[in-house]
Amino acid sequence: MAEPLCFLFMTSLHQGQLPGMWKDAKVTPIFKRGSRADAGNYRPISLTSICCKTIEKLVRDSVLQHMVVNNFLSDNQHGFVHGRSCTTQLLKVIDKITEMMDAGIDLDIVFLDFSKAFDSVPHQRLLSKLESYGVCGPVLEWTRSFLSSRRQQVVVEGVVTGFILG
Repeated sequence: MAEPLCFLFMTSLHQGQLPGMWKDAKVTPIFKRGSRADAGNYRPISLTSICCKTIEKLVRDSVLQHMVVNNFLSDNQHGFVHGRSCTTQLLKVIDKITEMMDAGIDLDIVFLDFSKAFDSVPHQRLLSKLESYGVCGPVLEWTRSFLSSRRQQVVVEGVVTGFILG
């Protein structure tokens, strides 16, 4: 399987295009908590092609490596960085708060919930940002292809809807 997948991945990357069927997703609502009658109590899980997930991870890892090698990431960046997480970010904030309190410095704190922030990133802004950091050519075009013309089907208790363009 490795050789044909490698050929498909290399062709996809060199052409800057993702095969259309790899962009198809089946969305299944997963119950979180509360009333099952409230649609807001379900989290949508998008199931895509294993091939798409694999090449997505390879491209993401490569772009992230580019960002790390070129020092484009702030020390305050914790998401999507190896060895850092929400927990390390929280520890850093708590350490800073404790340091300020110990020094007798007044402190005001505002907490914001960005839980849905990545569901609404404008694609053109993301592509412009990637380009400004030196991601260009086929990889940028591949990313543009990855983000465009996606299709979804909703699956609830085995019943499948028609495709919805995303």
